[in-house]
Amino acid sequence: MKTFVISMPTSVERRKHVTDSLSSKGIAFEFIDAVNGRENKHPLLHRYDRAHYIINRGREAKAGELGCYASHYLAWEKACELNEPIVVLEDDLTVQDDFVQIINDCEQWISKKGFIRIEPWKTKLFTKIQTGKNTNLYYLFKIPQCTTGYIISPKCAKAFISSSQQFKMPVDLFLRHTYLHRQPIHGVMPPAVKTGTAPSIIGDRAQRIRTPIIALKRTIYRISTFCIVALVNAGMFIKTKYT
Repeated sequence: MKTFVISMPTSVERRKHVTDSLSSKGIAFEFIDAVNGRENKHPLLHRYDRAHYIINRGREAKAGELGCYASHYLAWEKACELNEPIVVLEDDLTVQDDFVQIINDCEQWISKKGFIRIEPWKTKLFTKIQTGKNTNLYYLFKIPQCTTGYIISPKCAKAFISSSQQFKMPVDLFLRHTYLHRQPIHGVMPPAVKTGTAPSIIGDRAQRIRTPIIALKRTIYRISTFCIVALVNAGMFIKTKYT
């Protein structure tokens, strides 16, 4: 499978780090130039749904979050263009020594499973569904956040694109909200990459819009989506367990 790294063209140090890390292990890759949300020039940034974003997060989107979503959207388009599964990485990562072996294990699963996280994940709601030579595959009932590294099939990429006509939340939360895209999310253990330690370029996400009406809408939204996601994930697990 081809490997693509999402990275800002101006992030010289990050690009050097990821180039050195992957090249040292003989991993060929290509950069996908990340979208700079602060410039507000890319057409994908106009998909921002401000009203829904505020209900979901209690605040407006950060420019970096919209750029991140748009950048992953470009990666999904790449999978569709090639019509084959691809490895997608962000440039702030640590590549594990057994990266290639783990990816080789995932290659036998990805066409049927659609999406496999290859970074660490922490959740108590999971179950092992496949055993590989170098890693094991798990079905994740509760989807962790973060999008440092994953493998995606063209079918899954098309579903993500179709469900991203508006950017209503950060891209990692979009993945968690499986009722939007109806794609099961899997993870491996041990992981092929780990998140790096470089400061986030997205910015401060702590500021909230604190009004009673927003708080009420957020509460209703969170309760309803929790129930819907739980039902959808359980249904997809039953459907995909033996495929």
